[in-house]
Amino acid sequence: MARESDHIHIIALTDALGVCVRVVYVDRSGDSSVNHHDFPEDGSRPAVVLLYRPGHYDILYHKQL
Repeated sequence: MARESDHIHIIALTDALGVCVRVVYVDRSGDSSVNHHDFPEDGSRPAVVLLYRPGHYDILYHKQL
């Protein structure tokens, strides 16, 4: 309770589509660093890149499959 569970949805998406998804987010600490996580974490090249903002995703890039 009281925690976001968005990454469960990304895991379901990657399993259903059979593609690697990179989720990019900007750290709000003020140092303007950009972090990312790839799903699944098996070394695959991401086909879709999503920008994560709390509670919302935007598609940044989609590679032709």
